[in-house]
Amino acid sequence: MAEQSGDDARSDLDEAALQQMTNELIDHLHRRAHQIGELIAQRYRESIVEYRSLPDGFIEQDVAPTARANLEAMLASLTDDHDAVCDQDETAARYAPFRDSAVRRFHQGVPVQALLHAYRLWGHTVWEQVRQAPQIRNNPELGLVVAGKIMRHVDLVSTAVAQAYLDEASGVIRDREVVRRDLLEALISGNPSPERIDRLSQYFGLPTTTRYTVVLVRSRQLSQSSPESLRKTLGTVRDHLHPTETGFLTGVRDEEVIAIYPLHQASSQHEMLRAQADALAAELPRYLVGVSRTHTGLATVSSAYSEAQDAITSTQVTAEKRAHFYADAMLDHIVESSLFKSVLYEEVIEPLEQYDQDHRADLLATLRAYCASGFNLSGTAKALIVQPNTVRYRLKRIHELTGQDPFVSNNLILLALALRASP
Repeated sequence: MAEQSGDDARSDLDEAALQQMTNELIDHLHRRAHQIGELIAQRYRESIVEYRSLPDGFIEQDVAPTARANLEAMLASLTDDHDAVCDQDETAARYAPFRDSAVRRFHQGVPVQALLHAYRLWGHTVWEQVRQAPQIRNNPELGLVVAGKIMRHVDLVSTAVAQAYLDEASGVIRDREVVRRDLLEALISGNPSPERIDRLSQYFGLPTTTRYTVVLVRSRQLSQSSPESLRKTLGTVRDHLHPTETGFLTGVRDEEVIAIYPLHQASSQHEMLRAQADALAAELPRYLVGVSRTHTGLATVSSAYSEAQDAITSTQVTAEKRAHFYADAMLDHIVESSLFKSVLYEEVIEPLEQYDQDHRADLLATLRAYCASGFNLSGTAKALIVQPNTVRYRLKRIHELTGQDPFVSNNLILLALALRASP
């Protein structure tokens, strides 16, 4: 465009002549409105990936008509006096179709950046058509006036559609968070109606009959978790837990972060969850991570939540940076309630503690590492930074001192339970 401003150009033209040429330009563009709309739609397809991804027919039935309506609105604005105060109701009515289209684009999954790109592309295409009009070719001064009005129209429409898009996105996010909280509360409370669970779970695509595990994250110091810290913790949970099945739901409830984790019976999935939960616990040293057993159906989430709480409660005094599984906590409950707890301690733990003290040995640490490594000699040796033969020698010494052979399954169970009997 030339450097002369629209206001200067207007002063060089007789107002009556300007109005006549503007009306002729409007008539010319009106006659070409359909072709221009088709051209804009074609360029949307060519230049904007998100528009090419829309379902068949949307471009022709929605996008192209909106582009033509925008052209009609722009043509109407050519006769506006931009110095005059516009009627707010009239302005709102003029831009209402484009705000509505922005809401549709949001629900069609079109990003706001792509939406604004479309309106910029619309402006370039329309200006290209305006420059080719005979009224502009014969009167460059009119082109300057029209260019200013087109740019102003594009700015106003872009602002209106961006605000409508963001308002809709904010409303949906707020609504989604409300539904998320309602669903979590309904599942954890243990007494929701099946109809309510079905209705709420469909919103998040949670199958009602899948097997689920609850992962619970709670601060080691209750009443010290601010809303901001809980939001950050929720983000960390979402970053670390990655189930392979659909139906993953996370949220904040009181001072806890809760994850409802879909999990089938495959052992590989259980191992994956344990690894993810342990990594999460290591990332959140000020929090405790409890994991329930796997239960079938959303109606059992309340029981799973209670188990995750029990897993945390049974280990609250420890400083271990790992997740605590209810399956592990069950062994602690068995030992704590057993009449043989003191016997296990006296027959297994005391002899090993005494031997370690007298000989500066590490038999008790070796037994703990052996159990923690899944009874694997190489894994134990790696954890203790010793040779596997050293581990084997120490396990034989444990057998001699306790009478329980770490290489015999029944004896090994007693040794593992004895470790849990330690005060």
